[in-house]
Amino acid sequence: MIPDVNNVPGQISLISADVSIDRQMSFLSDTVKCASVSGHEDQVIDLYAHFFSSRGWPVERQELATTAAAISAGDEPRVTERENLIGYYRVHRPGLPLVVINGHIDVVPVFDEGQWDREPYSGDRADGFVHGRGAVDTKGGIAAALWALDSLDQAGVELPFDVAVELVVGEETTGVGTRATLERLPNRLGTIVLEPTSGAVVTVASGLLFFTVEVTGRAAHTSVPWYGVDTGPKVFQIYQALTRLGDERAAALTDVRMPFPSAVPLAIGTVDIGGWRAAVPARGSLSGRIGIMPGENVEDVRAALTACVESVAAADPWLVDHPPVVCWDNEGLRSWETPESDQVVIALDRGRRRAGLDSRIEGMTAGCDAGILRDAGIPTAVFGPGDMRYAHSPNEKIAEADVLEATQVIAHALLAWSDFFEPEQS
Repeated sequence: MIPDVNNVPGQISLISADVSIDRQMSFLSDTVKCASVSGHEDQVIDLYAHFFSSRGWPVERQELATTAAAISAGDEPRVTERENLIGYYRVHRPGLPLVVINGHIDVVPVFDEGQWDREPYSGDRADGFVHGRGAVDTKGGIAAALWALDSLDQAGVELPFDVAVELVVGEETTGVGTRATLERLPNRLGTIVLEPTSGAVVTVASGLLFFTVEVTGRAAHTSVPWYGVDTGPKVFQIYQALTRLGDERAAALTDVRMPFPSAVPLAIGTVDIGGWRAAVPARGSLSGRIGIMPGENVEDVRAALTACVESVAAADPWLVDHPPVVCWDNEGLRSWETPESDQVVIALDRGRRRAGLDSRIEGMTAGCDAGILRDAGIPTAVFGPGDMRYAHSPNEKIAEADVLEATQVIAHALLAWSDFFEPEQS
């Protein structure tokens, strides 16, 4: 449990001037207008760099092409044009302990522009929201963190530790950005990862694996389809079997911090059948994700999904002779957990309470770079404004009030982290 805190100094509004709020939301709007789709993060990085340089704060760019993370991956797009940005609060004092705030500056592409009520990268401020791709995932969280630091600076706060903000590329694809910044900043007291958690402090998350199942049939002219073997029904049978597997895992694998219909969602994202309207489909595939609970063996999860597909094939004479192929598209995202006794969790929880909010310690089912950091042994918690349901969706948006609330929480959390540096009373 999070320890109770009776001493709550600094219980003040750390950002209250209307002009500062307007600057913050205008800045957020400007960043949303930049279509920084994964691989094209250079569209927005200069705006973030200017935030630090205009205040005289140290800021550096980490060229992705020179990092071991990118070199070992070997297939990162536009690697010579992409950079991580690392900025520091006020000054960089290498001898002090380091707290890191991590946010990703890449966004997912827009595939469904016709379903949007506004231009996807409008950055419009309307009805109390900032609208556009990336507003909630995760440029709103970044704006909250930056203005939390700005408010502390305006209040003249000097912290007993360094604060670095690492703004990373590639979170939506491979996690290469955070892997690269670990080369630059390996030693940390802890990291706050910015993601839309509706203001909850997230200490546990299920991981996931991406998979593709490929099915082979036999083509034939559609005037004589009986000479072919249609992959459509076979793909659908596999789809149904995987859905049942997902339901079984949802019932068996639960966590009170993840009170969702499933803590380990199994979802199919794409189904692809055939290639020509006048031919019986000779090929088909489906791709999706399967969740992994903390502590669950990844190979056991792979084996369970493979066995599910094989059970469908065993009942189909064609598939017995032409078995479906299960491909694991990459290493996926790790599940992770951070004890509630760690400083990063305590600081964020105190930050919520000092901002006048109730304690909220929860879990999440979305993958993010927190798993990379926990795998490196770094105490990590996820926090940020906005509702995850708007992420990756048409009409993505974030409430300005949520950004302001998160600004307060992050500022108070950094102040609360200072409590661990106070000398013990004799």
